[in-house]
Amino acid sequence: MSAEKDSSMARRLLLLPEKRHTRVCPTPWIQLTLVALGLLMFGLDRDADAADYRLRLVTDNVPDYTDMASFVQSSTDAWTTPQEKCIAVWRWGRRSRRQTSCAVEDGRHILDPILHYNSYGAMNCGIISSLNLCSFLQLGYRGRYIQLGDHTVSEASWDDGLNWHLFDSSMSFFCLNHDGQVASCQEIKEPHACDLSEGRSEPGHFYLYHYAPQCATHSGPTGWRCASDQPVGYRRTLINGASSYTDGFSVDRYCQMARWGHRYTQNLRPSESYTRYWHPLDKPRGDMEPAESRLVCFRPMANGSDPDDQHGLNNLRGNGHWIFRPDLTADDCRDMFYDESAIALRPAEQDGANVHPAQTATDAWVVFKIYAANVITGMRIEATGRRGEENDRLEMSVSRDAGIRWQSVWQSETTGRQAWVSDLRDPVAGVTQCLIRVRMRAERHRQATGLDSIQVTTITQLNRRTLPKLTLGTNQIVLRADEQLETTELWPALHGGAYRDTILAEESVHSDEQSDGMYKATLGAGTDGRECSVTWRLTVPSSIASVDYGVISTNRSSRSYVSLQHSWDGEDFQEFHRNQDGDFPFDQQVIHRIATDNMAEADKPRQIFFRGVFFCSSGAATYNMPGIQDLLIRLSHQPRKAAFLPLEVTYHWTEHREEGDVTRSHTELVSSLPHRYSIHVAGRRDPTMHWVRMNLQGDAPDGPAQRYGYSDGVDVGPGWERSPVVYRWGRPLSVGRTYETSRPSDEQSGNPDRDGRELTNGIVIAPTDSVTTEALQTATAFWGPDAPVTFTVDLGQRQSIAGVRVTSHQPNARYCHPAVVEVGVSQDGEIWHAAGQIRHDDVFHPPGDFEPWEHDDNPKYDDLPAGGRLAYSYPCVFDHALVGRYVRFVCTPLEKRGIGLSELSVYGQAEQQPWPNEIAVGD
Repeated sequence: MSAEKDSSMARRLLLLPEKRHTRVCPTPWIQLTLVALGLLMFGLDRDADAADYRLRLVTDNVPDYTDMASFVQSSTDAWTTPQEKCIAVWRWGRRSRRQTSCAVEDGRHILDPILHYNSYGAMNCGIISSLNLCSFLQLGYRGRYIQLGDHTVSEASWDDGLNWHLFDSSMSFFCLNHDGQVASCQEIKEPHACDLSEGRSEPGHFYLYHYAPQCATHSGPTGWRCASDQPVGYRRTLINGASSYTDGFSVDRYCQMARWGHRYTQNLRPSESYTRYWHPLDKPRGDMEPAESRLVCFRPMANGSDPDDQHGLNNLRGNGHWIFRPDLTADDCRDMFYDESAIALRPAEQDGANVHPAQTATDAWVVFKIYAANVITGMRIEATGRRGEENDRLEMSVSRDAGIRWQSVWQSETTGRQAWVSDLRDPVAGVTQCLIRVRMRAERHRQATGLDSIQVTTITQLNRRTLPKLTLGTNQIVLRADEQLETTELWPALHGGAYRDTILAEESVHSDEQSDGMYKATLGAGTDGRECSVTWRLTVPSSIASVDYGVISTNRSSRSYVSLQHSWDGEDFQEFHRNQDGDFPFDQQVIHRIATDNMAEADKPRQIFFRGVFFCSSGAATYNMPGIQDLLIRLSHQPRKAAFLPLEVTYHWTEHREEGDVTRSHTELVSSLPHRYSIHVAGRRDPTMHWVRMNLQGDAPDGPAQRYGYSDGVDVGPGWERSPVVYRWGRPLSVGRTYETSRPSDEQSGNPDRDGRELTNGIVIAPTDSVTTEALQTATAFWGPDAPVTFTVDLGQRQSIAGVRVTSHQPNARYCHPAVVEVGVSQDGEIWHAAGQIRHDDVFHPPGDFEPWEHDDNPKYDDLPAGGRLAYSYPCVFDHALVGRYVRFVCTPLEKRGIGLSELSVYGQAEQQPWPNEIAVGD
């Protein structure tokens, strides 16, 4: 394998035997004809035409992850106060990722929120803290990075640094001070006291007693951080969490720890489709075999593992499946080319290659672009062509850096008609777009050598947590598009000398061996006392509308500087950023756009030059050198043909109904943009999502749509969802009170209610599939199946009762949440008044502020009645307050299953409040 410009590429961990796997298949002409017809069968009746660029498909269930501004706006607009907006940032930060080791590409951590949230989602506390800081800054607030002894968190300030507020999306936690404001790290560290701690003043008070209700099971040292990764298994207790602050911490004033600039770009062309799956394509599902085993379907973690296998999650990675098969027999198939040189198309009445050199003895080439939207994991290229004579040339290469370097992946070694298949990983993986070039040269007969057909199958890695999903009830879907422009990006690696793979020129620069230091430059001044520089050139085949630079510049001294410069011609460079103050933070996020609006169309350039100039008085080639940490260049340029084409959007899901599961789909024909429509989903709970597909009209991979609307022709209508609410509770009246049971707990469970007091001891279970561990002995107990069990709690005296909560535990298929709980209140224990009813499936309709633990949708729990919702506090607010001394809970188990119970909580104060729709989809 050869590479133009660089003789080899760094070889990463391989999951394929080779960097590429190519099969050359000389075949009889009849077989070649069938292959070509198969590749082109869905494009024969329509000429190639324009494409739809920069599409956005959003629902009212998840934010718009297209770019930072859209993400922050869509996730926070439902809220009015700065505190509510920052809590929304915390909420969607934790929902959009999983607590694992960190995703990497080319030895670099993924630090951009949009890139990470769309394609990866695997990160630790440091990365999610950095991503949250980006959102705080986007809101116009201040943010800072906090180093604890064993952990990392972020703080926000919406009053210009006067007060700070802790948000921990890693351990899924924040807490309040006595004024109802989100507490700071310093406030958590300081001793405080109130009635909740019985007047005891102690460090960590706010963490232990004033946590946000969605963040912990119960107050005090033994409370679990219930929304974290493994609350019980990893001992995520409140006392362990508080100690991270009370033991001391440091505020990072040296760097901002925030970078962004990437955008999610999805384009659609004729003969192209993109299907995004909520499950990995290379893993079996139930009794179904993997859909894709030929190609690598994940980007390996630093140790080479699948991100979905981290900590047994199995609920992070999905896959995308692109199919691109341009019709090279169409008269206007040039509209499908990204670039070309000296190419001609075969006239319909003549024989020869469909795409061939325009002249003999002349090098010719055609370039196709793959816009993957998400990060590429693997690619299969299937093509047919012909090579007329031994001296003719036909070969294929790919580029992952916008055409700066090309790597050969196939070369014809025979003459005549031929087909070839190339399975690729390293040459294309780890980027969101790449180029495929077919080069050809015919010495005597120009139509005898060239390309007849090509199909490209591209597998991408998705973060399933951020896909535009459907939920129970009415779903609002909006499809819109930004400015109709091509997008070309370059995100070069800078460390370990890797910058040399993509630069145009350099002078006395130094590349650090380690990437992404945050505190230091990765590429900077290599010599003291002189200007050192590095220059990139990026070229595109059409007129540039604008260039966006995303750069992190770093300077630690007022006697040094970093200058960022732009040029259209490589001669006249204009500075657009200078970092010379040497003040904190050392790293400066630079987002800068240069447009060509003021240029005549004929004068608009097709290339840009970026130059970084670094001057260092002392400390060159060391930790203290001035330079840049990261560089992103994005060019927006004119498409070959700009015109909207109608497209189709298809959702595929399974509804979980009382009578059984029903799998359905819905296809929408979109004739203009923006386009808003609704999909109604029935069932007992949210559907299981399978995939969503977008393609131009008639270009679905399984043929033109047979039906628009619902696949079964039935619109189930609105009203299946419940209006979201939240609950606010006073202090429980039942803690420490006695109760009677109608039958004993199950000794065979290994965790019975040994002292008859476990259900009112104030210790509430967190999600866990453990049953008998020591930590659970006082937190949960189990009763056998078949008969109802009745608990009567004695509050000691008559008092007003406004509501109850029943916390139950489903660790396995043997012990589950109850089918029904009937709640009654009595003043004397004889005459009972019905107060409310709890049903098992209420578990699927949690409060609006509910935050599930990280294994809530782990497929390992799919066969359990409540799925991965292993612990749940069922709320029941009475229609009106009742006066009584006794509260009765009649718990009926599910058929042939026992019951796990943790706490029976009774409240004198309880209220239900409406919860807003969290996501603003707009128009």
